[in-house]
Amino acid sequence: MALEIGGRPALAHRYGRDRALAAEQTNDYVLYEPDEPIRPLAALGHGLLSIAGRVVALAAITAIVVEASGQPREYTAWMFSASAVVCGLGTIAQVFQFGRFGSGYAIGVVSTSAFIAVVISALTEGGPALLASTMVVSSVLLFVFIQRLSLLRRIITPTVTGTVLMLLAATVMSVLLNRVSDASGGGSETAALAVAGTTLGVMMGLRLFAPPVVQQWTPFIGIFAGCVVAVPVGLYDAASVGEAAWIGIPLDGWPGFGFDFGVEFWTLLPGFAIVYLAAAIYGISDTISIQQVSWRSPRATDFRVVQGAFNVMAVTNVLAAFAAGLPNTVPTANSSRVLLTGVAARSVGVYAGGVLLVLAVLPKAIALLTAIPTAVFAAYAIVMLALLFVQGMRLVIQGGLDPRTSTVVGVSFWLGVGFQNDLIFPDLITGPWEILFSNGLTTGCVAMILFTVLINLTQPRARRLSVNLDILSLPKVDEYLRGIAEKAGWDEPSIDRLRSAGEETLASLLTLEPDQLTRGDRNLIISTRSDSAKIELEFVATSEEQDENLEDRLAYLGDTPQSQDDHELSFRLLRHYASSVQHRKYHEIDVVTVEVEAAR
Repeated sequence: MALEIGGRPALAHRYGRDRALAAEQTNDYVLYEPDEPIRPLAALGHGLLSIAGRVVALAAITAIVVEASGQPREYTAWMFSASAVVCGLGTIAQVFQFGRFGSGYAIGVVSTSAFIAVVISALTEGGPALLASTMVVSSVLLFVFIQRLSLLRRIITPTVTGTVLMLLAATVMSVLLNRVSDASGGGSETAALAVAGTTLGVMMGLRLFAPPVVQQWTPFIGIFAGCVVAVPVGLYDAASVGEAAWIGIPLDGWPGFGFDFGVEFWTLLPGFAIVYLAAAIYGISDTISIQQVSWRSPRATDFRVVQGAFNVMAVTNVLAAFAAGLPNTVPTANSSRVLLTGVAARSVGVYAGGVLLVLAVLPKAIALLTAIPTAVFAAYAIVMLALLFVQGMRLVIQGGLDPRTSTVVGVSFWLGVGFQNDLIFPDLITGPWEILFSNGLTTGCVAMILFTVLINLTQPRARRLSVNLDILSLPKVDEYLRGIAEKAGWDEPSIDRLRSAGEETLASLLTLEPDQLTRGDRNLIISTRSDSAKIELEFVATSEEQDENLEDRLAYLGDTPQSQDDHELSFRLLRHYASSVQHRKYHEIDVVTVEVEAAR
């Protein structure tokens, strides 16, 4: 190992500061981590909470698409039940990990309003058969996209995902605030205000002043309080609950099984594929976020979790197509639910999925949930979206803010907000463009991605080195890094620091898999981007599905006593030489990005 180092006091100070910041970011609100047990009754309650709003949304979506497309009314009940069953199975599957399928977190699978327009078009043009065809092919395209997620690692960054979450919260919040005042349901606006105000006031009071053990029940208590106020003012539809049957399977609505790959299919497929990919990008942001908020000590993002979650989503969409149900996706409310309740236990996902399966055959229970006033759900969602916005800010800060990144984040965010609220040339944007630009989330997200791609394209072309991943490649790596540093005009102490960082990164990768030291059957590609002040090294290695993450290992070293373990020495030295280390794990690929600053 190269032991000559320069500027040790400055580096030691920086890492001491980083450990202090990490300590400040400890998630003290977490009551149950994913692998911790929780009482069955509590898990059932949180599972019911997590799907309550989704059931109401699902009922509304099915009614809208069936009515607007001119399908038989009997199809509404079938589509709802089939979609609930598929989403329930998908939610349960997300909790587990079967090979490359499943996330290992309590992540829901739901249908969202993003699919309304394309579903109506498919049902209108060709009925359930055409809808099923476009869903199956779009699911296959999504599956292929997720397998190649590592190719987009410079696009789907913490900065981009954080901005997407902020945009989601801001754009939906404007709609919710309007719905609070319009949610009288035939009653007075004063009644709607009283119901929403009670729900919001109770939730805020508990969130701010209640002990953590009580805070996990904040949503339940807030929603219950809102419903109690809604009953005497006539906003809770108790009559629909009384009229609903106790048990029922809507077999009369089954439209039959079939596919349609005619001209209409090829016309609608591009739109379906775009909506699927857009929904995937939103879901990816939340799947990254839930990994950050579910543990008391935040962990590095594991993109295998993202891939596993969306592999399940692809399967559930195929199932939904066969069952004549709605398209589904990973929702963006998972992380905000954990932030609000502090409950990330996997068993919550099992109970949530189970509740969906049961609800599919219990019209009475469905009516009980759908009778909850819109004002109650709107007030509840305001708190969740506020927490989601702050989590997006944390991800943006975590990704690093330089002048260019700050500009991109700010401009993209306000473009999205402006278009969402028709504040940017509303009279000039008409026709098909109006549909695109009226969605601030899509507009801001597209702007953010385009700016990010532009930045990457204008950066100097990266220099690459391809070697075998084994200790015998060290001389080639060392020679390559020396050449990079000399070309950047670095002095000898800075060159030694870069060489040492590269050496310890290689050693750390091999330490995660000791059998690989001299085997040499894995490939390693090293690319660099440099300037006079710092050099970024990217190590891309074919992976054999090792579970340990370098970024987590480096973070944990600050909390453990000094060890004589030779394997751990490489991690400690790497933490010393590098100013930042990021390790992203995908299926079959490991990407380690190391940033080294010149000696001062």
